Formats: sequence, C-alpha cells, structure tokens
Amino acid sequence: MNPATYELLARRVKHLGNLPAMPTILAALTEALSANASKADIDKIVRTISQDESLAAQCLRMANSALYRQRGDVATVRESVLTLGLWRVRDLAFSCNLPLMFSGLNCVVPKEAFWRHSLATAFLSQKLGSDFGGSSNEQVYLAGLLHDIGILINALLFSEEFSGVLQEAIREQCFLESVEQRHFGFTHAESGRIVADLWRLPLDVSEVIEFHHRPEAQATNNEVTVIVGVANQLCWKSGLGYGYSLSENGLLSMEALWGILVRRFPNAEQVHWADYQPILETYLTQSHELAERVFGLSPAQPR
Repeated sequence: MNPATYELLARRVKHLGNLPAMPTILAALTEALSANASKADIDKIVRTISQDESLAAQCLRMANSALYRQRGDVATVRESVLTLGLWRVRDLAFSCNLPLMFSGLNCVVPKEAFWRHSLATAFLSQKLGSDFGGSSNEQVYLAGLLHDIGILINALLFSEEFSGVLQEAIREQCFLESVEQRHFGFTHAESGRIVADLWRLPLDVSEVIEFHHRPEAQATNNEVTVIVGVANQLCWKSGLGYGYSLSENGLLSMEALWGILVRRFPNAEQVHWADYQPILETYLTQSHELAERVFGLSPAQPR
C-alpha cells in the first residue's frame, strides 16, 4: 500500500469516534495465542470466557456437537475449552463478538448478508486449508472471517460516498473494490489492513485482508491468502455475496479457481473439481446453519 494512503487512512480510522474497540475477550485470546499457545494461561482464559454468557454457551454447544463430542457430555467451560482447543475458541469468540461490535452502527451494507458471506468464507477456507493446505495454519478461519472487514470500515468512514459505490457496483454487477478504487483511490482491502494493524491481529491475517483479491502482489508466500481468495469467489458463485449478482466476467470459472489451488497445492490435482463440488455444497449449507446459530440469522438457501 502507498505509504501516503496508509497514513491518510490510518488517521481517518483513528479519529473515527464510533469505531468499535476490540472486546476484552478477543484481545485476551489474541494476546494469549500471539506468542506461544502452549504457554497460554488456560485458567485465565476460562475465567474470561465464563464472564461472557453468550460465548460460554456457544463453546459448550459446539464442544457437545457431533463434530467434537467425546465419551460423555462436556459440562463446564474449562472442559469445552480443552475439547475445542484455544484456536477454535478464539475463532468462535470472533464469530460471536464481531457482529455485536458493529450492530449499533448505521451502515449502508446489508449486515446479515455481510456476516453470512464472512462466515461462509471462513468455513470454506478452513475446509480447503484442511484438505489441500501444505501445513496446518491456525489463522485460516479467522482470515476468512475478517477478509472483508474493510467494507464496514469504508461504509463508516465515507458513508455517503460508499452508498453510491455500493449502488454503482450493483448496477455494474462487479466487485466493490473496482468501484472503490475509482472513487476513493483505495479499496476496502487497504482500510481493512489498517484496522487489523490497529487491533494487533496476527500478521498472516492482516496480509490476507490486504491481498485476498490480488495474492500475486503479496511479498510473502502466504498460502492462506490464496485459500481465502478462492473461498471468497466460491461463496459469490454460490449466491453468498452481498445481495446482488456479479457478471460472468466478474467471477472466475470453477475450473479456473481449481487451477489456482492446483498451482499452489499440488495435492489438489489428485481431485477433480467436479468431484469436489458436492463437498463444497455441503459446507456452504452448513455455513448457513452455523450462521443461524451464531448470529441468530435466518439466511436464504444458496443458489
């Protein structure tokens, strides 16, 4: 990002009076996992989660789901944290708290569509990373969840202008970033990176936010950026965008998206994209169900 643009946006973001602060639970979990998860103070994290009734309930619910259930029910917050693991607890905490952080703010972006898309991208990114990623990366889900956070920031920083940007993108059936670049000279990927830095999120997550639309411009070889970029397009292709359709030129074909995965992850070549399609559809359906449980939404089924 151009240094002058970064400085200008950072100044605007810092002076945005209604920019939500990161909740204590998110800051605590991010700090605990930023250095060495094995040295995290489990008792302190359990106490912090226990003070958040909604998050504690979500942890217990997920720990007792079919995906995690061991012999016997998980009955305490501590047991749920040990069952899920700190990374999953952090991801669940962000999923629960982020929509609440922005719920009271006036925003032209349809929030239900925004969080549905974000959650679906996170869910699908985690699946792609698990199936094809070269290494286990604990940042995949969080990077997918936050990849478009700059959209909310731009809508708050430039509310009147962004309303026009959104309407223009709908008319042109194109991604928001192309219209943002024309009107602002920067995109939500750049403003999102600034907020990620202010929130002291992991570097891997910050870079995904900035480069998920153009991973080729990233200096580091971050496989998570490729995964999130593909998952983002797959969600749009499935009708999990921001409430409008993209033109045929706006989205890559399924074959092209699979080619991106194959070039970055050779083991993806062993699976034909058509054979993987039913798996994608299953995970997208599950993301709808998860959105309803976590966000209290009643999303429409994907196209």
